[in-house]
Amino acid sequence: MEFPGGGSGGAALGGSSVPAFLTKLWTLVEDPDTDPLICWSPNGTSFHVFDQGRFSKEVLPKFFKHNNMASFVRQLNMYGFRKVVHIEHGGLVKPEKDDTEFQHPFFIRGQEQLLENIKRKVTN
Repeated sequence: MEFPGGGSGGAALGGSSVPAFLTKLWTLVEDPDTDPLICWSPNGTSFHVFDQGRFSKEVLPKFFKHNNMASFVRQLNMYGFRKVVHIEHGGLVKPEKDDTEFQHPFFIRGQEQLLENIKRKVTN
């Protein structure tokens, strides 16, 4: 059976079901092998995606049924993740390298049990 978000359901954590997209995302961010392309921020309250071209070609197809960065970002948005925008000196600062940072209040390093609080937005 296919569920929205890809995969065949969610992994059960603490008796509740967590969508497959979120468990895959957690695995990706936690995996030291993927750190050059996706990793936790130093404080663990957000994660970074570096080099979107390589990330979408090398990492996405291993975990998802596509290699489309826009689809990945759309999924993040559906689950309430927000792009972190750094504003310094009164203007938007463009990172030196291809670095996009995403954050969700319940996606925190070492707090996997919080994943069950992340809900997909319902579209009317």
